[in-house]
Amino acid sequence: MGSRRVDIQCWKCGSELKNLLLPFSRYEECSTCNADLHACIACKNYNPAVADACREERADFVLEKDKANFCDFFKANPKPFRKQDNVEARQAKARLANLFGEGSLDTEENISTVQTEAEQALAELKRLFSDQSN
Repeated sequence: MGSRRVDIQCWKCGSELKNLLLPFSRYEECSTCNADLHACIACKNYNPAVADACREERADFVLEKDKANFCDFFKANPKPFRKQDNVEARQAKARLANLFGEGSLDTEENISTVQTEAEQALAELKRLFSDQSN
């Protein structure tokens, strides 16, 4: 199996990496962000929707998909970068933090809102669990 040169994109930062020699060494890194390039997430076989996130059934299980590995079935994906749109995740985390009173308390308005919500929740709990015989 001979070596050949390819242009690929870093899976982590999206940088264009020119004239890289294939097959990658396990130690090959992105020149911009130092991400490991011989990693599951940068492979053509990588698919988070299938078992073990790999379409190659003979491949050994790899726990950390973004770290370098020794997989013999690695095939460099020339365009593995996917811009992360974390809007939904950020919104969910903010709602969860607010639910537990850990939201951003930078302003006086936010402090009073959290206290008001907490007071309302306490009043509702007292109403629900109060002695109904009185």
